[in-house]
Amino acid sequence: MEYSNYNLAGRTAIVTGAGTGIGRACAVELAKGGANVALFGRRAEKLEETRIECAQYSNALALRVDVSDEDAVKQGVSRVLGTFGRVDILVNNAGIESDLQPGQSFRDLFELQEPDEYLKFFKIHALGHYLMTLAVLPSMKAAHYGRVVNITSVCGVDGQYSSPAYVSSKGAAITQTKAFATKYAPDNIIFNSISPGMVDTPMKKDSTPEEFAYVASVTPLGRVAQPIDIARVALFFAQEHLFVVGQNLIVDGAAHV
Repeated sequence: MEYSNYNLAGRTAIVTGAGTGIGRACAVELAKGGANVALFGRRAEKLEETRIECAQYSNALALRVDVSDEDAVKQGVSRVLGTFGRVDILVNNAGIESDLQPGQSFRDLFELQEPDEYLKFFKIHALGHYLMTLAVLPSMKAAHYGRVVNITSVCGVDGQYSSPAYVSSKGAAITQTKAFATKYAPDNIIFNSISPGMVDTPMKKDSTPEEFAYVASVTPLGRVAQPIDIARVALFFAQEHLFVVGQNLIVDGAAHV
């Protein structure tokens, strides 16, 4: 892959939820492209694993940050600015999913989620994007340059598969991306979002082999996505020369064409 075509060398990127799965893959790809990477997440040991991998290619900083905590976000971004001097790229990837009991499906949760549990999804998937974006905007505006990539979900497009809290918070993240895109495009700060289908990550720990096989069977490409499949699209949206703004790209192997 010709990473040099994306002009990432010397840029600074923050990736949230960078300890595992899609976030880790995005961080590693950005580091391979020569970007300094700041890894935000809640599990220090997983962040350190990602940092070690990224450090093979570029400078990497790992910070424990809860993206739903405004003070933690501001402090984390301040550390990044103090270390690297600027933020050029933000990948809002941090996400949560409901824990299922044995034999339970997401459809069983429709009448079971308490208000605090419901709102927790919005605090991560929508408010988290908002707080992270506000924290990096001053640096991006000063440089007249920024690329923000928000990882959402195909569930936020069609309302299928998961719980109401999950699908509605992902839908909110998609429309919020569009709102920021139109506001800040004149500042050369470009916002886009990615809606993956099923991805083989640790978040899918409750999914059965039968579920993976079913998704593969209804996907024209014939398989479930891997984190790298999403990271490559994030890398595309993070590139310098981009005339794509405010779009939400479904990445699911044509399952939702």
